[in-house]
Amino acid sequence: MPLPGEETEEAVEPAVQGEVEVTFRVTVPNYTPDDAEIYIGGSFNNWNPGDPKTKMTKIAEKTYEITLKFDAGTLVEFKFTRGNWETVEKGEKGEEISNRAIKVKDPGVYEFDVKHWRDFVERGDIEVGIPHTLTGHFEKFQLYSPELNNERTIIVYLPPSYKKDKEKRYPVLYMHDGQNIFDTATSFVGEWEVDETCERLITLGELRELIIVGIYNTGEQRLSEYSPWPFSGDGYSSEGKGDLYVDFIINTLKPYIDTHFRTLTDNDNTAIAGSSMGGLISLYAGFRNPEVFGMVGAMSSSFWITGGKIFEFVENAGVDNLKLYIDIGTAEVEQALKDTRNMIDLLKKLGYTDKNLLYVEDEGGLHNERFWAKRFPTMVKFFFGK
Repeated sequence: MPLPGEETEEAVEPAVQGEVEVTFRVTVPNYTPDDAEIYIGGSFNNWNPGDPKTKMTKIAEKTYEITLKFDAGTLVEFKFTRGNWETVEKGEKGEEISNRAIKVKDPGVYEFDVKHWRDFVERGDIEVGIPHTLTGHFEKFQLYSPELNNERTIIVYLPPSYKKDKEKRYPVLYMHDGQNIFDTATSFVGEWEVDETCERLITLGELRELIIVGIYNTGEQRLSEYSPWPFSGDGYSSEGKGDLYVDFIINTLKPYIDTHFRTLTDNDNTAIAGSSMGGLISLYAGFRNPEVFGMVGAMSSSFWITGGKIFEFVENAGVDNLKLYIDIGTAEVEQALKDTRNMIDLLKKLGYTDKNLLYVEDEGGLHNERFWAKRFPTMVKFFFGK
């Protein structure tokens, strides 16, 4: 995926003219599943991470290659994946890496080494040497979802008084992409600092104590689980498992949390929040089940990816009593900014006012964890502030 400000190789005059055959050969980590399919996505195929035309051939144990043709002098940027951006390669310490780049000069074989895969790092399946940054009290466990027929990691933040006051009950905030919200060691490209923020605001007396449930995404199924409707295009696809994912939260996860932790179970004390696709599924969950979720946080939401279906769904839901926090960065994709503004207009048309709708446009804000961390205090205080 092209990233602003990345450095590329200096221009060099090609040694040959015309079309050049280049073979990309890559060695993948030993823990890579034996049946894995390896792809190369880049500037030459619209950054499609699972393009059938760029599926690599296995030539040896953990080694794959593909031969492609380019005009001499072409600057080629690319990354290796296992079929989608949720399984893209990462660096030696699990960090995000810049796009790989070569200047095509002569025919030949270019060899590369993938250090880690994103989904393995984010799930915590492997240790990558990045220090953990958890602040406060946590419990972490695996929970099977009969709705989705998969298992996922759940991480639960407990407020400062939880271990001391054995009678007190607490409101709950459910958050998607759980590996990104508390811990740098498991995050994609930085964490939201949710734990540090809550500890600080609680100490300052600005925030009610609350329990936060982080639901890890499942890597390659993330887009499907976070969208209620199927879609395909531009290298992205979804089977539309959003209803099953919401069912999992309501019918399996929430009962487990309410049974094993001292929670306030009513909708006035239950919030759901996320960013990007997580914002989309949060808004959908709130309007689908307002009797469960009384508060919804939708940051930098991917309303655009549904072809407008989320607007129709919200308009027809007949729900006007949720407490909604919605935001967007003005430096995000123009369509995302336009769609977010359209959503705000629709919500106001439905009767939402400043009393139950907080809209934030972050001037210069980008679509990443750093800006979601910056805006998280505003959201959490809107829901649970004193």
